[in-house]
Amino acid sequence: MTVIAGRPLGLFHLQLPEVIADPVGFYAELLDAGPVVDPLTGAWLVARHHDVQLLLTHPASSVRMDHAGALARFPGAGLRTAFDALDLHVSFADPPEHGRLRRALAEPVQVRHVRTGLAAAIDQAVTTTFDDLPPARPGTHAGRVDVVAAIAARVPIAVTAHLLGMDDVDLATVRRWSLAWGDVVAAPGHVPTTGRAEVLQAVDELVTYLRDLVTRHEQQPGGTMVDHLVSLIHTGVLSRDEVIANLMMITTAGSETTTNLISAVIMSLADDADLWSLVRREPNLIGEMIEELGRLHPPTQYTARRMTERVVLASGAVIPAGATVVLMLAAANRDPVAFPAPHEIRLDRTGVRPLTYGHGPHHCFGAPLAQFEAHRTVLELATRYRLLAPLPGRPGGTTPTSAASPACRSS
Repeated sequence: MTVIAGRPLGLFHLQLPEVIADPVGFYAELLDAGPVVDPLTGAWLVARHHDVQLLLTHPASSVRMDHAGALARFPGAGLRTAFDALDLHVSFADPPEHGRLRRALAEPVQVRHVRTGLAAAIDQAVTTTFDDLPPARPGTHAGRVDVVAAIAARVPIAVTAHLLGMDDVDLATVRRWSLAWGDVVAAPGHVPTTGRAEVLQAVDELVTYLRDLVTRHEQQPGGTMVDHLVSLIHTGVLSRDEVIANLMMITTAGSETTTNLISAVIMSLADDADLWSLVRREPNLIGEMIEELGRLHPPTQYTARRMTERVVLASGAVIPAGATVVLMLAAANRDPVAFPAPHEIRLDRTGVRPLTYGHGPHHCFGAPLAQFEAHRTVLELATRYRLLAPLPGRPGGTTPTSAASPACRSS
């Protein structure tokens, strides 16, 4: 466990290699300290579950970003196309725009549709992914796989491509576009700090492709999510630019967060032989297992808000109007006040819900799709393989956020 004691707690810790490798100690210190102010940026870091949950639902919490100011600070950086799209992105919209956008976008990925209209496509993506894995041979490491590249990234990219009708582009390109737009969304101030020209070139490619995709679906509907959104252009519910911007969001959010979830689940199973045996023995527990591992290793570690008025937290801390607040979802999910024995895997937890997919108005509407994809992937893994373990040399008991290579042996 990484310990930061003796140094002021701040956002820069999230960039330290030792914290990236093992953030649990950093999160524990944030929970002990209560709300703290970053010494460099002045942003508030809030970690305790009840505080995070309050601010996720508080009417003073705004998700709007000052992209006009960022453009002024970074002239000539080529950011206008990206920022114009971000300003129309449902994740960065406040009421009433947010409600209108969310209602339009969420319908195709609600639970009932995921379990009916998308189930066959998800099963096909999972089956194809596992069919393409190298054969596992007893007594060898021939069954080693890079979990992220070979499984966790491939399934959601294939499902996203199906959902949007991206039949004319290879999955590697979709993933490259997804990663590029994800870099913009996740970057501080949404300004990529490395490889900016390459990232923005990929973003331009994605925008050009999606504009053409919308035009093609206007001319010849194909029964995809794009057709649903195109119909809303015609009825005046959405503008064309809003559709393009939010298709960009779906391309990334529909794949990257699910990739993170599947990666964390498989690596946790590889690290815990007893849990893996339980899943194989009682596959009806896969849903609860994904929920609990998602709590411990959420796909999104934190999110940010700007306060439009002062807010008093339960601790008595006063967050002033205008303050930027970083809500540490992953830390809140390990708050011992909300989750007894927070570092333990318990499949029978009740009561307080984890904040894995957020909470309140901006709760991730794609969560049912992500969980269904993870469920189907784990079920297929448990059906095909008897043994699952990290390769020799990788320490057990941790779940990295980057690529790792467990070895699988077939049943």
